[in-house]
Amino acid sequence: MNSRILHKSLLNVSAVVALSLAVWGQCSDANVTGKYGFGIHGFAKNAQPISIAGYIKADGKGTFTATESGSIGGTIFTNVPVSGTYSINPDCTGSAIVKAPKAVNHFNLVVVSGGKSLQTVSADAGNVEIEVVQAQGKAACTLAGLKGTFGIQSSGTFLGVGSVAFDGVFTLDGSGKVSGIESGSLDGAIFTRQSVSGSYTVASNCTGTMTIMIGNQTEHSSFVVTNGGKGMLLVETDPNTVVSGFGQQ
Repeated sequence: MNSRILHKSLLNVSAVVALSLAVWGQCSDANVTGKYGFGIHGFAKNAQPISIAGYIKADGKGTFTATESGSIGGTIFTNVPVSGTYSINPDCTGSAIVKAPKAVNHFNLVVVSGGKSLQTVSADAGNVEIEVVQAQGKAACTLAGLKGTFGIQSSGTFLGVGSVAFDGVFTLDGSGKVSGIESGSLDGAIFTRQSVSGSYTVASNCTGTMTIMIGNQTEHSSFVVTNGGKGMLLVETDPNTVVSGFGQQ
């Protein structure tokens, strides 16, 4: 009796695994189609910390265009156009080549959720970088379309200060104003529930900027909207910072 039950259970498990592999293995370039936001963090060559956020438009045929903002070793760049190619294997792994004005970068990747998200890792020697790519969905790329309360979390480095981490609640009012509270750590020095106020902009491709005041400090960020307007990926754009994070409703 027990042997029959065990045999039946093993057959059921095998069927589930086989079905899962079959579904996972149905991938092609066409799975990566449409508009995405992406965020990269890690270390570039020579151990320079890196944080980037941006926007991708993929054609489903192996090519894409993008813009990106971020920091490499504390040097800031914003709205840099990039382009590239990608190739997706039947098992949902793949690769991509990204052509920026001053560099060509290579990535290995995995397609998840049928193409609603990608996970990538740098394939260039000397780099230690990972990337998350999230579909924008049916986001409305306007001030009024980006409205509501978001949990915001970020971490990274303030050069000359040390490691930093932040967590807070930001409310975007639909007309360009931000309010909220934030807690965090500046190289181990803790602050709690500090008031945040500021402004934000949204471009037609669902990228945007945010300027906030917290205490006596002004901070600037670039972001890209994801998940139908319910999420965002962010990167700080103040000199000598390498900080990135995400927000979600």
